[in-house]
Amino acid sequence: MRLNWFVKVASRLLKDSQGESGLGTKGGEEGMEARRKWFGVKKLKETFAFIQQLDKNMSNLRTWLARIESELSKPVVYDVCDDHEIQKRLAEQQDLQRDIEQHSAGVESVFNICDVLLHDSDACANETECDSIQQTTRSLDRRWRNICAMSMERRMKIEETWRLWQKFLDDYSRFEDWLKSAERTAACPNSSGVLYTNAKEELKRFEAFQRQIHERLTQLELINKQYRRLARENRTDTASKLKQMVHEGNQRWDNLQKRVTAILRRLRYFTNQREEFEGTRESILVWLTEMDLQLTNVEHFSESDAEDKMRQLNGFQQEITLNTNKIDQLIVFGEQLIQKSEPLDAVLIEDELEELHRYCQEVFGRVSRFHRRLTSHAPSLEDDKEASENETDIEDPREIQTDSWRKRREMEEPPSSQSLCHLVPPALGHERSGCETPVSVDSIPLEWDHTGDVGGSSSHEDDEEGPFYSALS
Repeated sequence: MRLNWFVKVASRLLKDSQGESGLGTKGGEEGMEARRKWFGVKKLKETFAFIQQLDKNMSNLRTWLARIESELSKPVVYDVCDDHEIQKRLAEQQDLQRDIEQHSAGVESVFNICDVLLHDSDACANETECDSIQQTTRSLDRRWRNICAMSMERRMKIEETWRLWQKFLDDYSRFEDWLKSAERTAACPNSSGVLYTNAKEELKRFEAFQRQIHERLTQLELINKQYRRLARENRTDTASKLKQMVHEGNQRWDNLQKRVTAILRRLRYFTNQREEFEGTRESILVWLTEMDLQLTNVEHFSESDAEDKMRQLNGFQQEITLNTNKIDQLIVFGEQLIQKSEPLDAVLIEDELEELHRYCQEVFGRVSRFHRRLTSHAPSLEDDKEASENETDIEDPREIQTDSWRKRREMEEPPSSQSLCHLVPPALGHERSGCETPVSVDSIPLEWDHTGDVGGSSSHEDDEEGPFYSALS
């Protein structure tokens, strides 16, 4: 565009300057024509000066426009994540803004020159030259507006980055405060060397604590979401402080969750063992109670004959046979719990085993005495009286415990540990039949020695009991 102007103007000036020398010698119409041409040449010189100024201004603007557009296109780089860094970047942006404002006058002069040229018939002798000037004006206007907009957006983005940083730092600070408190709670659980009742309370407390940890996961996910946005929009710091904070928060939450899970697993194992023991013991007590009631009904209230009663008694025998192994396993399990439990819990378990042992001997003793009476062909009046007295005697020393079982328990446990053997009174010094029964059901030589199944004695010292045990064997 500029070359066309220069050629056109130069040719016109060259042509018109040739007649400029005769202006003073000619008069009339020729003089008027000469003066008109002279003014035309003067105007062309002015137009040429405008064009030169426009070319100079545009040359300077092109270099500056390219540089400022490049600066504004670069992402803002933050070295660290703090307020000082934000102020530093805002100061740099303010320098760019001042540079833009300083060049606003030069841009405005270009717009004015272009506007003058658009209204100059010599500069815009045809439509092509007018379009060229208009295109130059529109291009400059577009780039200038874009630079102003980019500068404003850059400043607003820096300010927004600081607001996002503040939101992230505040959320992380609150999460970290809770995390520190939670880590202190998980560091000292009451899960070792604790009573069963305290373990149950601790289990409930840590179950609620675990739910709280899972609820805090939502807050941690929000922090991660905020960081992903900062990273996606190039708002993170080159020192990777934000990245380290997020990574540390994720790792600490994961470690906390794993530790609480391990604590709960340990507490549940401890309480489940005790609950399993208590549940099995309760079921055996219920079974013994039902058998006791059924035996009372058969023995005292049933109108059935002896054969039918014997058949029912055999049913009791089968039930006892089926449950002896369960009782023996419960006793072994209880002894293991005693060794692992605290002293107060150990005493309680011993009392429960003693209660179960007494009840087993009471019920099984009644079954054996009733069986003896049924198998006796000619029961005498004294036998009936003796049987009645035996029913009231719950703890017959001959049916409770053998010396061999007591000695074995004393050898298995240290002197300081409490044992079940002291819960049962020692056997009297009667003459024994030589058939002693250990506590283990598996070692019972007889088919149905139920007093021996629960740790009692199967001594047959009375002649009246001989037929009963021979019938059982």
